[in-house]
Amino acid sequence: MSDNINSFQGIEINQPLYLYQSPMFMLTVSVVLIMGNGVVLLNDDDKFKFPGGIVRSGRETIEFSVVRQVKEQIGIVLKKDLLIPVDFRSSPERSPSGNVVDIGMVCLIDQEVLNYNGLRKEVDFEEKRFIEDGVKLVMDHDILMKRALEIVLMIRE
Repeated sequence: MSDNINSFQGIEINQPLYLYQSPMFMLTVSVVLIMGNGVVLLNDDDKFKFPGGIVRSGRETIEFSVVRQVKEQIGIVLKKDLLIPVDFRSSPERSPSGNVVDIGMVCLIDQEVLNYNGLRKEVDFEEKRFIEDGVKLVMDHDILMKRALEIVLMIRE
């Protein structure tokens, strides 16, 4: 046991644990942007994905990471207060070592944004699927979309 009660495995107890410098896992974020009756997607070869990416450990919060990623990837500036957490997902597809955890969010965008670097695909909110056949999502983004659409349905009721 450590003689220093204020530290545990090199982590100072008085520091927020989500800002430690050598994480045991990689944290990523993905956000489903709801625009009217559709969602914003990014092309990823022959599949599509939602905006997102790696949270910079020790340098940014989860919300700030989402805002940064969306701004960098599609040019939309989100207000962090509009982000709604949907789920936490981890799967072997995300990394061979199995240490990647993705935090899924949803964000309703009130007005159509005309200038963004994304692709909008219409969805059937009740069926929780794309209207257009053949839209394939990467990894577990299909699970994220279903959960995000469930939240949106509750908000709209």
